[in-house]
Amino acid sequence: MRWSRRASRSSRPLQLDPAVFVTAAEELGFTLDDAQRQAIDALATTDRNLYLWGPSGRGKSWLMAAYFAALPTDRKGRIHFHEFFRDLHLAIRRHGNDLAAALEDLLGALDVVCFDEFHIHDPADGKFIARLLPALLDREIRVILTSNYQPQSLLPNPLFHDDFVPTIELIEQNLTIVCVNGPVDYRTISNHEAGFAAGLWVSPGSPEQVHHLGLNPPNSDERTILAPAGHPVHVRRAADDWLWIEFPDLCGRTTAPIDYLALARDFQKWVISNVPDLDTAGREPAQRFVNVIDVLYDRDVTPVFLATTPLDVLTNGAQLPVDIERIKSRLGQLGRIESDKAEF
Repeated sequence: MRWSRRASRSSRPLQLDPAVFVTAAEELGFTLDDAQRQAIDALATTDRNLYLWGPSGRGKSWLMAAYFAALPTDRKGRIHFHEFFRDLHLAIRRHGNDLAAALEDLLGALDVVCFDEFHIHDPADGKFIARLLPALLDREIRVILTSNYQPQSLLPNPLFHDDFVPTIELIEQNLTIVCVNGPVDYRTISNHEAGFAAGLWVSPGSPEQVHHLGLNPPNSDERTILAPAGHPVHVRRAADDWLWIEFPDLCGRTTAPIDYLALARDFQKWVISNVPDLDTAGREPAQRFVNVIDVLYDRDVTPVFLATTPLDVLTNGAQLPVDIERIKSRLGQLGRIESDKAEF
């Protein structure tokens, strides 16, 4: 997102009529469940900071998006937490390592900020968030987070978790914690019409399948190196809103979410070829693949995965990355072409 500059602070309450959510749900053809109604009450009828957590596909991001869209002010911001991290680190550099000045730069014009997909697995991120969170909560701004994890499950590595407990306690003391755990995973009922859900999982990714899809494989002279966020990323083709990239180049090299975010900004359709099962890929490439899926989903990029394995067995094996259930849920929205079968 683009961060706007500071304006005079508004005194407008950040509350809504809960009927807004009922109408939005009806327009999409579904009925709100009890867990969603509890979250709506916390979102719409108070100004308190809020932490929405629960299993994948239960509507956390939809609830946040509906609140954000209906809020009658332009003093609001919504951003994926990976992207906020990138912007904040850049702002801190600009302001000589002054965190408060960096937050003022990014958030000074806002009365409410919504962070999607809040999670912490990396100890270095945990240390930074322990520094960030008190400064963020000191500001006159409503903070809303969505996460697949209850606060006590953040930074689960037992080697580092205890050091993060004071930050967890700060979250629990300053944010209303609401579990959104309704019975339906709404991502399993996608109509595959647009965006990420219009993508395909194609296995085994044979030349015949590629030809049948009308895809024209890149020539060797189309290979190039992009640097969308300053790091080199090797791609097979980058043209006309299409990006064609090999899994080893995207996830086998030292790439990061800031690279995927920048690429998703520039290319709305991706082909990712030679995708192996995640056990074969190895722990770090598999975790990067998880981050790629999060970014493509969040940016509603339409992907075609040319994979060596059917989607149902992608996650078989012992070395599965964290957040795998969320990723399985998101990939489950894709249409499938597996051997001579097709599911749309």
